[in-house]
Amino acid sequence: MFAVLCVEEAPKFRLPFKKKCCVEAWQAAVRGGAPFYVVNVRPGSRGIDWHQVAVAAGCGRECVLLPQGFSLPENSGIKEYRADTLPLLIALNTAAKRLGKGEAAKKRRLLVVDKRAVLPSYIDRVVLCASKIRIVTDHPEKYYDASLRVMERFGATLAVCEEIEMGESFDACVCESGGFNSKMCVAATDIGSGGLMPEIPDEYLRLCPMKTDPFKFACALFECSGVRAVGELALE
Repeated sequence: MFAVLCVEEAPKFRLPFKKKCCVEAWQAAVRGGAPFYVVNVRPGSRGIDWHQVAVAAGCGRECVLLPQGFSLPENSGIKEYRADTLPLLIALNTAAKRLGKGEAAKKRRLLVVDKRAVLPSYIDRVVLCASKIRIVTDHPEKYYDASLRVMERFGATLAVCEEIEMGESFDACVCESGGFNSKMCVAATDIGSGGLMPEIPDEYLRLCPMKTDPFKFACALFECSGVRAVGELALE
């Protein structure tokens, strides 16, 4: 589960009486996943009671989305949500879509730079897109089961290593950020910014509170609420 923080504008003039900070929280249902919390904050005369907000959002929860352009004060007790898996998965989906399958795949070389090893469960999506797939990761042991699965299902081999060899070139690359020798590069850091936005289904966009980044919201739905449908997104 995750929480979305909605902060109302503070009064622009000083009130003649003391007004307490008001914090209200409720659950919002999501089809195909766990519900999320909406935490609405109305600042009082002394601003925001961050202890009250932290309790409402769930103390220690690392899945709290902030309004766009909003920053937390130090020692607020709240940890801002950071997308972990979905941007790189969308990059993988996009590469699979753009490369396609067929005869051309027999000559392709694909590089997947997955340092944190978040893609082992999804690597099957590109197995038929290239004959040679190199996985660069800091956790090669996490790709052990994926390598066995790919061999059993497709008769394909994953080359899993911790470093890329000097001078290697690829037809396509999936990575957190660019800078690799490939004809086509799909970088996770480019997704959700600069106009590179996947088309998020309306049923999920309608749930996104105002002033909340829709892409971060989609990431939280996938990573924190387990909405698997969002994991199929790709760039056009």
